[in-house]
Amino acid sequence: MHASVARSAKIARPRRPTDSRWITAGQSAIHGRGVYAREPIPDGTPVIEYTGERITKAEAARRETQRLARQRRGGDDSVYIFNLTNRHDLDGRTRRNVARLINHSCAPNCRIEVVRGRVWITARRDIPAGAELTFDYGFAFPDWALHPCRCGSPRCPGFIVASAQRWRLRRIPRAERTRRAALGRAR
Repeated sequence: MHASVARSAKIARPRRPTDSRWITAGQSAIHGRGVYAREPIPDGTPVIEYTGERITKAEAARRETQRLARQRRGGDDSVYIFNLTNRHDLDGRTRRNVARLINHSCAPNCRIEVVRGRVWITARRDIPAGAELTFDYGFAFPDWALHPCRCGSPRCPGFIVASAQRWRLRRIPRAERTRRAALGRAR
């Protein structure tokens, strides 16, 4: 077979979903679909790589505008773009990226580790079989009202905000937070 034909045949082959022996996907009590431990996962284990298309910040902003338009029309408003560097982001909105299904929690059992430009979801404590995997999405405080939280953890402030910024939510009157949370659940 000619080398260029072999290359194009290789590119045309469908890719398998990102796979990990540790996890399986299923319906989530937190939001939509989620990822669950197939077997006990020891603390510090790299569970799965968050994969996707490496894009510029300008392209990420354009895709965020599209996401907000989808949200207004009642479509999928999930955020799959992951900050990598000051210049690039990683758009995980691809079916083969199973890690995109990992939900946020204010009391997460996983953390993010960026190693040589690759994003890994790593267990931050021992995770029992059957437990849903979660990590802190760490959204910026100025966008707090756009991201209602459904994690149900006892110390959840009601919105997905980086843990270091959650204290700022306490300064917003409870009535305002409750009103915004109700608007978010109505979607």
